[in-house]
Amino acid sequence: MAIKGRWPRAIFYDSKTTLFDWGWSWAKAASTLVEKYGSTVDVGKFIRTWVRFFESHHRRTAFSQYTPVTETVLEALMDTYSVLRIAGSPDDVRAYTDLQDKVGLFSDTEEALQNQQELGVKVFIYSDVERKYLDMYVSKFKKFRGDFVGSTEEPRIHKPNPLTYYWVLQQNGLQARDVLYCAAPAFDVQGAMSAGLIAAWLRRPVDGMLANQAPTTKGIPADYEIESLHDVTRIIKANRSA
Repeated sequence: MAIKGRWPRAIFYDSKTTLFDWGWSWAKAASTLVEKYGSTVDVGKFIRTWVRFFESHHRRTAFSQYTPVTETVLEALMDTYSVLRIAGSPDDVRAYTDLQDKVGLFSDTEEALQNQQELGVKVFIYSDVERKYLDMYVSKFKKFRGDFVGSTEEPRIHKPNPLTYYWVLQQNGLQARDVLYCAAPAFDVQGAMSAGLIAAWLRRPVDGMLANQAPTTKGIPADYEIESLHDVTRIIKANRSA
């Protein structure tokens, strides 16, 4: 897909599993908990079950009462314990929360985002995690500074509800047609497309995070499918050079 002219005016990014290796904290926490309880359950199965419950509960909260992500992580963890017959404790959620300050950048993140700003576009980072955790992630940048960094905790509307994407656009005085959205989670891409954004699905392999289904909205595929954040830079160059 080619959109010629001075487009896009901004790149609108998801944070976790797109810019930051959030999946690492899930894998590490799952390994710790399986070992803690001496479970014979495979760590991979534990992660997949936990994430599946999380995604189900999280999507529900997007269209009902706002719930902090940590609470949804805990709810999903307790469901996982129940299904896998592990006598775990709610306090075990700390195996996840205590790792959040160690969540790092993917290798392509900072260079790609800096290159994109140099091309004259603004870079937005918007996350479903609570602001305190997002600030931990963003602190890992050495030089890059986002033009807008926000959490769904602020409007209290989770992704993939289209209203939460509109809120970011309103905060920055932009319309959907001005922006390219990029995310790794398929449901996030679907939400952005439902809000009228042109979307790039980042097919970054992340252990344990269920990102293996092509995002569609009413049968329409994502506008772009990419493998690296550097591909976003190439999309910007192709469109802004006209």
